[in-house]
Amino acid sequence: MLLKKYSMRGYRKIDEGIMLEAIGAERAILSILMKEPSKLFEINDIISPDDFVNNGNRLIFSCIEDLVVEEDAAVIDQYVLISHAEQKGIKDFFSLTENGELLNALDVTKNSVNPSSIKKHVHAVKTASIKRTLLDTIDKLKDDIEDFTGEPIELRNLVEEDILNSMEILDSGDDELVNLASDFEEIINNYADIAATLGLSIGFERWEKDVAAFRNGTVTGIFARAKEGKSQIAARAVKEIGIVGDAKLGRLPVLYLYTEMQARDQQMRICSQLTAIDYAEMETGAWKNSPEKIKLLKEAYGKVQEAPIYYKNIAGKSVSYVIPIIRKFLHKHVGGKTKGIVPRCLVVYDYVKLMDPKDLKTAQEYQILGFLLGALHDLAAKWNFPMLVFGQLNRTGLTVDSVAAVAGSDRITHNVDSLSIFRQKRLDEIDGDGEMRGTHILKALLARSGPGHDYDEWVNLTFNKKSGQFVEDKRNSECQDVINQIDAIKDRLHNQGTAPFGDIRES
Repeated sequence: MLLKKYSMRGYRKIDEGIMLEAIGAERAILSILMKEPSKLFEINDIISPDDFVNNGNRLIFSCIEDLVVEEDAAVIDQYVLISHAEQKGIKDFFSLTENGELLNALDVTKNSVNPSSIKKHVHAVKTASIKRTLLDTIDKLKDDIEDFTGEPIELRNLVEEDILNSMEILDSGDDELVNLASDFEEIINNYADIAATLGLSIGFERWEKDVAAFRNGTVTGIFARAKEGKSQIAARAVKEIGIVGDAKLGRLPVLYLYTEMQARDQQMRICSQLTAIDYAEMETGAWKNSPEKIKLLKEAYGKVQEAPIYYKNIAGKSVSYVIPIIRKFLHKHVGGKTKGIVPRCLVVYDYVKLMDPKDLKTAQEYQILGFLLGALHDLAAKWNFPMLVFGQLNRTGLTVDSVAAVAGSDRITHNVDSLSIFRQKRLDEIDGDGEMRGTHILKALLARSGPGHDYDEWVNLTFNKKSGQFVEDKRNSECQDVINQIDAIKDRLHNQGTAPFGDIRES
């Protein structure tokens, strides 16, 4: 039978002559299920009632699905189906099933259809359904494109989104249950063999262990107060992954999305991080008076040459603008979606904030920020790549280390796989760890895969703002363990408040 005016959107006319129905296959499926209802579990991850083009067939399949799910040993005949339809309050059941003639035909033919052929019929129905959906997507796009009045990048996003969403139906049937025991030994051994490339490193080994590094399909969040230095961590990530490179994987493509500074400013920052020359000297050219610094810069030029590091200023742009840029980067420089657990790139987003004040007309700021993070996380999961995202802390972050300090509320925290706070150490923390134990801290408040940090734990960092140099130090808990193991200090702490004034104890 040829489709004349069928479409998933209101039965619009599509090219005639294309086989977009499989009515015979639909009825064969129903006949087989009436004979062997348990066959439903072999096919219900491939097709759904929406894949049936005939309304009567769609309704009967839906009823059979209900009955079998409720009782896997259910017996199905036309009277059971009629009774179930009455219980569901389906008033037009008889008219949709051709006054019962369709039920009678299925009851008669169920003994003549071979149950083993059900997959063949399912594939015929699914193929016709996919054709209808894809053609309808094109049909819909014609109207959307004609009516579109936004920017070119937003038009591209609209087209890509519709096409990609439609193409997902081609993956139907891949949702089979996975037997975790089938390749158990192989998977565990595989993890052991490639442990070094499970997640990317930017040289903060302790912190990365606590948050499970930058893994495929995840979003790692770092939040700080304004002007604290989070963008310098972002520049460090670009340098370590795209210029220095992993020992096993080499240099990987990095996309740096930034909402404030221009490309030349980022180049200067990266150069300072490579050479340890202060930003002020980089900007004024004072380095030209030092042969040693000239040598450092020449070495930096050599390291950066042909490095796969890409930058885009996204100031004032919405998420509908950003996501196509990421997809283009993945297509052009990474080779598309990553398969497996070994990372092939890194996307750095600095930083999450309200881009367009006009958005506040339709939603609250925290809702918009939550939507932005949700869209980014979905993209990272779908395309299987790691993303490092930065954000702001509100004034609560001046005194309290908690998710309440994250600007945009917990809607953001729900869409990151780990969330860390970066800030300058307070005086009591410097006293507790010692002045040599760093100037700043990284504290993992949340971590889905790693252990994270307890409320009174963090990783120490020494940060030189003048040249963007970071040195990771010990966790504060490690510092305390060392202090407590020094006999003289341990003895003094143990007897604190009990020894008489002036009493000198042996070391």
